[in-house]
Amino acid sequence: MTGIALAGEVRYDCLRFVEQGLTSDPQMEELRYGTEAKKNKIGALKSEVILPTFYVSMMVGPAPGLKEYNDYYFNQSGDTLGVEKGEKYDFSRMGPFWGVEAKFIQPLNLGQYRTGKLALEADLQQKTFEIENSTLKKEVELQTYYYNYLLALEMKRLAADAKKRVDKAYDQLEEALDEDEPTVSQTDLLNLKAKMHSVKEGVIEADLGMKRVQLAIRFALSLPEGDSFVAEDTVLAMRTETMPTEEQVRELTVKHNPELKQLEAGLRARRFQMDLAEAKLAPEFFVMGEFEYVKSWAGNRNVLQKNAFAQDAVNRISGLIGVGLKYRLNFWKNWEDFRQARTEYRGLKLKESYASDGLVAKAVEQYYQVVAAKEKLDALRESLRATESLLKDAAMKYDLDKSQTSALVSAYTQNISMQKDYYFAVCRYNVEFAGLVAKMGLSIQKYNSYFK
Repeated sequence: MTGIALAGEVRYDCLRFVEQGLTSDPQMEELRYGTEAKKNKIGALKSEVILPTFYVSMMVGPAPGLKEYNDYYFNQSGDTLGVEKGEKYDFSRMGPFWGVEAKFIQPLNLGQYRTGKLALEADLQQKTFEIENSTLKKEVELQTYYYNYLLALEMKRLAADAKKRVDKAYDQLEEALDEDEPTVSQTDLLNLKAKMHSVKEGVIEADLGMKRVQLAIRFALSLPEGDSFVAEDTVLAMRTETMPTEEQVRELTVKHNPELKQLEAGLRARRFQMDLAEAKLAPEFFVMGEFEYVKSWAGNRNVLQKNAFAQDAVNRISGLIGVGLKYRLNFWKNWEDFRQARTEYRGLKLKESYASDGLVAKAVEQYYQVVAAKEKLDALRESLRATESLLKDAAMKYDLDKSQTSALVSAYTQNISMQKDYYFAVCRYNVEFAGLVAKMGLSIQKYNSYFK
């Protein structure tokens, strides 16, 4: 695994390219933030375990004092029967006032808390496996970019080589015509000119392919303007990883496929959500309490008081505590929530019965495609060798007889076409192999560690 960064140029091999692409891709970064939201929900639930409802309020300000007065009782004759002392507010003697009030409610539904916490943790695991599955798909996409880049390089080389050879043959024909070679005619030159458009078309297509793949790579790596990507590999070659057997494909898929793990985590989350919805059908118990303390310093004090709790205009301490019971009267809403959770759980349970077989079947199908791609590649390799032999034979005949231009160009065109098909087959095999590794649930690095 290598990576070199030069001024305006970034060089990676395939593994390093995939690693850098996973790190730089903005869509993958967005997916990773999804787990943070799930973790925040778990943190919010934990923070509500102790005193989820707890209010403290405080107030300060001025308060009036108290003023004593005598209330006399008289009879019908006007004689005094008695005197009763009383107090009233005296706004001419203001003083400071301070009060504090606290209320709390502590639920006793520990079972609901535990079930809800387990449901959120299972949901987090489900999200984690979803991201893992998306990461494997992204690995295949990045490897496709890498091998398409090498394919575009090979196509550019082929197009440039074809143009060079055809131009050389054209120059030799013109030279032979100028020297009045009896074996060469103007028709041979015209035939060669007629075939040159296909060569130029190949050059244009190769340049277009390189530009398109460079755009995709620039986005995947988040390359700044002015920087370009260059692969460490200089040729497109067949992958060297060990080909697994069909039985190994089945075993690794069942063991590592993140979609299966995501389904298992989803089942746990749905089961806990169903249990939580069922628990909410029952009444909830809680402890509640209230405390109040109010004090002012503006009393009827004719002498210095050492007692801080001497009678003032406002001077009160009170509180209460008790056990409560809460029952939701809208029973049918809770019942529908429970039914919905139960239906979702049963649906996932049915999916579990066939998901494993389906994912294994997809992995095995991909294995068959890789095997078929390898067989086609081997067949093309044999055909390529045959066209190379035909090209050598045509070149020898052309050296002896310049009138064999059409045969030479035909043999060379056949060879170029076969090389093109061969490199496309190599690229397809490499990409199909990457898809097989991903369907088994493995990254390319983990796969290499299994088959060292």
